[in-house]
Amino acid sequence: MYMKETMMTYINEQESICNDILNKYIENNIDFERIVKEKGNKKWLIIATGSSLNAVLSSKYYIQKISGITIDIIEPFTFINYEELDKDIDMVLAISQSGKSASTIEALKKVHYNYENITTVSVTSDINSKITEYSDVIIDIGCGIEKVGFVTKGFTSTVLTLMLMGISAAKGLNKLSASEEKKEIREFNNLINKMPLIIEKTEYFYNKYKNELNKIPRFSIIGYGPTFGVAKEAETKFAETVRVPTQGFELEAFMHGPYLEVDNNYGIFFIYSENNHSQRAEKLKKYFSDYTNYCYEISTKVNQYGKYISLDMDIDEYKSPLLLVIVFQVLSYRISEGRGIDLSKKIFEDFDNILKSKI
Repeated sequence: MYMKETMMTYINEQESICNDILNKYIENNIDFERIVKEKGNKKWLIIATGSSLNAVLSSKYYIQKISGITIDIIEPFTFINYEELDKDIDMVLAISQSGKSASTIEALKKVHYNYENITTVSVTSDINSKITEYSDVIIDIGCGIEKVGFVTKGFTSTVLTLMLMGISAAKGLNKLSASEEKKEIREFNNLINKMPLIIEKTEYFYNKYKNELNKIPRFSIIGYGPTFGVAKEAETKFAETVRVPTQGFELEAFMHGPYLEVDNNYGIFFIYSENNHSQRAEKLKKYFSDYTNYCYEISTKVNQYGKYISLDMDIDEYKSPLLLVIVFQVLSYRISEGRGIDLSKKIFEDFDNILKSKI
C-alpha cells in the first residue's frame, strides 16, 4: 500500500542519507579537492538564499576552522543587482538544493561570463539542473529529490556536504593530516548515528508541551556562531509550516531592540552549544522567564530543569548544527499538525508561475 510522504518521512531518512554522503565524500569531492590543491583557493564567495543560505550559515564556521579559508556570503539578488566580485575572491560557490533557484542561477551565470579566472562550483541535489551549466565543478548533495516542499533531509545533507567540502579543501591546502581527517570523519559518523535519538527526544518534548506550543502566536529562536544558521532555518521552517510570525536572531542582536516585543504570550527558543557564550544565553533566558512562561532551551549539554531538549552528548560546537536543526524540523511539523494545518494542501499555487523564483 502506498504511504503518502510527509516531512517526517524525510526527517527519518536523514540518518541513512547522511551516512551515505559520508561514505562517498572522497569520491564525490575528488575534482573539488584537486582544483583547490592546484589553485590554492582560500577566499570563497558563497551565493545562496532560503534554506540553502541557512545551511551555509550553519557550516561556514566549521569550514573556516578546519581549512583556514575565508568565506563571504551573499544573497543572489543582491549580487546580481548591486555587487561586483571582490578582487580577493578566488572561488565562487552557488548553493541550490533543487538547482532551480532562478536568482542563484543568474548570479552564477554572471560570474561565469564576467570573471573568467574565477573557479565556479555548484552544489545541488540535481546534477543535471541548469545551475551546473555555469560550473567548473559540480558537487552532488546526495539527498535525491525531496517531494515535500518544506525541505528537511536536503538541509542536513547540504550542511554535511559543505562541511565535508571543508575537509577536502583543508586536505588540498595541506592543512589536515590523514589522522586528523579520520578523527573528523569518525566524529561525523558518531553524530549521524545519533539522529534517531534526537527525533525521539523532540517527539517527547512536543508531546509534553504541545498544549502551549500549539497556541503560541509568535516565536523567536536565538542562536550564536554556528547555531545562528540553525535559528534562521528554524525561522524558515516555522514560517513555512506553523505560519505565525517567527524570527531567528543572533544572541546579541536580539538584545538590541527585538526583545522589546516580548510579552506573556511570546515563545522563545534558546539554542545552546557548549562554550562560554552559553552563560550569556542562559542569563537572557533567566531574565525573560519572568515575563513569559514560554522559554525553551535546546542544548547540547546536560540540563535537568526548565523546559528543554538536552542532546546530552559531547559535540564539537562547529558540528552541532547537523543535529540541532532536527529539533526544529520535527517541531515545525508537529506544531503545524497540532494546529490543524494540512501541509499537503498547497497554498499560493500560482506564486512560482507569477514571481518566477524557481525555473
